Amino acid sequence: MGNESCDLDSVVSALCFGLYQDSPDKIVIPLLNIENDEFPLRTEVTYLLHENGVPSNLLVFRDQIDLAALRDSGRLRLTLVDHHALPERDRALADSLVAVIDHRPLDVEASRAFPPGMDLDVRTVGSCASLVAERILRQAPHLLDAQVANLIRGTVLLDTACFSPQADRTTPVDVAAVEACESVSNTEDRATTFDRIVCARKDVSSLSSFQILHKDMKVVRGVPLPGMPLLVHDFLKRPDVGSALSEFCTKHASAAAVVIGMSFSESSGTSSLRRDLAVYSLGGAEQPAGQLIEALRAEEDLQLSPAPCSIPGVTLFDQRNAKLSRKQILPVVQRVLSAATARA
Repeated sequence: MGNESCDLDSVVSALCFGLYQDSPDKIVIPLLNIENDEFPLRTEVTYLLHENGVPSNLLVFRDQIDLAALRDSGRLRLTLVDHHALPERDRALADSLVAVIDHRPLDVEASRAFPPGMDLDVRTVGSCASLVAERILRQAPHLLDAQVANLIRGTVLLDTACFSPQADRTTPVDVAAVEACESVSNTEDRATTFDRIVCARKDVSSLSSFQILHKDMKVVRGVPLPGMPLLVHDFLKRPDVGSALSEFCTKHASAAAVVIGMSFSESSGTSSLRRDLAVYSLGGAEQPAGQLIEALRAEEDLQLSPAPCSIPGVTLFDQRNAKLSRKQILPVVQRVLSAATARA
């Protein structure tokens, strides 16, 4: 099972690791951690799967399987890919965990719930798909056919911004994964592959502001953190954005949201990566939005700079350190909300 954002890395890691684990003596189900009707919002996912011959009617979504019933009957063996901290609704599944493969820093609090002897591979690399590829290459290299190679290669290139030095997310594990994939598949050049996937991800022309907020969303202690393939500055220009933010927080029963934006462009061999973020407070609620704003501003590595914004409830920042993504913002939010819970 991938994470709740169901981004490309999460989906491809689940599909490819499911293939790796497949055997005659068990049923292996790669699970996409969203409901079926949300899948069209993941435009880069639908694009890459379609390009590589993976039909959507073969995918399994969260509303199509009862994990709790499987767990209660003792039949669930759960592997997490591209995340390792179970959200509140899934905490009861912790004792069914058999493996975790993730590429973000280990959450010590979350790791306390791991069963002893569990297969744990948590390393800071550019893409979780690189860790999956490493296992396939080491133990089942015959599985790396052109289809699998193209899925992993495209995912790693997207996660590392095509090995961009400015993004600074590439590790030797990522390079090795892409080179191995390219050795078995005659593919277009890396920049073209990357550009095609980015264009698919950025194509939100058919989506409402409310849908864009759900396109790539994570939740930390009840507070949603939507990521988007455009700057928050540009998102806030949409005419329905105020009502969309209010409806979004109301749906998720949260008084706040942290909205994270990104824009990547390349021209004449020069790449440009920009990031910004906003904290939204529903109905003028002081907390937890105020605590989140204070903590994010105090995080010197982010290099946040206040930006003008006239939309009620929105505090907007330019992020001058574009190397840091939502993966680095998540622990800050986690820390603030954990402290608030402890005080309560």
